[in-house]
Amino acid sequence: MQLDLKEAEILDYLKQQYPQKTFSKGRLLIGQHKRDDLEIFYFGEDFLVVIMVGFKNYEVRTTNELDYQKINRVALKDGVLYRKMTIETNEELLQYETSKLLESDFHNNNFEQFIKGQKERVIYEHGQFL
Repeated sequence: MQLDLKEAEILDYLKQQYPQKTFSKGRLLIGQHKRDDLEIFYFGEDFLVVIMVGFKNYEVRTTNELDYQKINRVALKDGVLYRKMTIETNEELLQYETSKLLESDFHNNNFEQFIKGQKERVIYEHGQFL
């Protein structure tokens, strides 16, 4: 399946994949490492999903439910040219950058909502959203 990187379309896709779950706007963030595939994270209150999407064609590669218990913290940072997201797990540190020039409207809005006007902010730590 190919996505247009529109929030409503991504949420519809997630609803098809996980019909027993409820999804709401404002919970999606995009992460990218260099020119690798995009990783679209849905940060639900008790449900975390990542969708791997091809960088060049926006083709869905995989969709995986993740376990919040394995995540220690999620931090966001608003840089000059890039928006950064760091996810710390027990095993590794995942670092993502998204160019402000390539951001989708929903990613910009959701990032602003999560970071709450600060330059840097931890949004999830010790099993809860802050």
